Amino acid sequence: MRGLQILWAVFGLAAVIGAGVDGAAAQTLRVGLSDDPDMLDPSQARTFTGRTVFAALCDKLVEISPELDIVPQLATEWRWVDGNKGLILKLRQGVKFHDGEPLDAAAVKFSLERHLTFPGSTRKAEISAIKDIEIIDDHTVKLVLSAPFAPLLAALADRAGMIVSPKAAKAAGENFAAHPVCAGPFKFVERVAQDRIVLDRFADYWNNDQIRFDRVVFLAIPDSTVRLANLLSGGLDIIERVAATD
Repeated sequence: MRGLQILWAVFGLAAVIGAGVDGAAAQTLRVGLSDDPDMLDPSQARTFTGRTVFAALCDKLVEISPELDIVPQLATEWRWVDGNKGLILKLRQGVKFHDGEPLDAAAVKFSLERHLTFPGSTRKAEISAIKDIEIIDDHTVKLVLSAPFAPLLAALADRAGMIVSPKAAKAAGENFAAHPVCAGPFKFVERVAQDRIVLDRFADYWNNDQIRFDRVVFLAIPDSTVRLANLLSGGLDIIERVAATD
């Protein structure tokens, strides 16, 4: 979880990072990963490095701040009701998915139900306390729980809270991971297995004035020595999981 916070902070920097990034011009941020992430589908993903990519690709209902507080992201406010067996979420207005579709209460209901029912979903156990999802209006949803579940908001600050485009998910079916469509600051461009994942800045992102890079390229470099050498030479701008000895 902290890895997402650190990377998200990097996306918002208007400064020089590493040897090769100059904030004065259109730039590509090159990120060295310790392994190649698994499926780029929030419902099915399992790997730690996948979280790093998702931080750029898919916004969540809520976020965790550097002070470890639950703070707004796609949901601007929330409140517990019905003896803590109901959670009402107010959604941010004007948010679009990368395919141009609006993010609304119906999309949130679709995504959460997909997490709960999609074959092979690894999110089901994280939010299994949800027994129903009610649409109150276009920008308000109510999560009805089988019993009070204190960790729910924390789960919604990770992949279980990532909202995908219903239109794209329905069209792609089980192949959604090959071309994921979310509502994050960067949109999917291409993936070359065991090599790179390329994301481009999404022009209609709701918080676009905080994004300083035009492209993010994630490069899978399992060898920590090679990864560090690329950072020091300027071939990478940032790497994750640096060994203490380095």
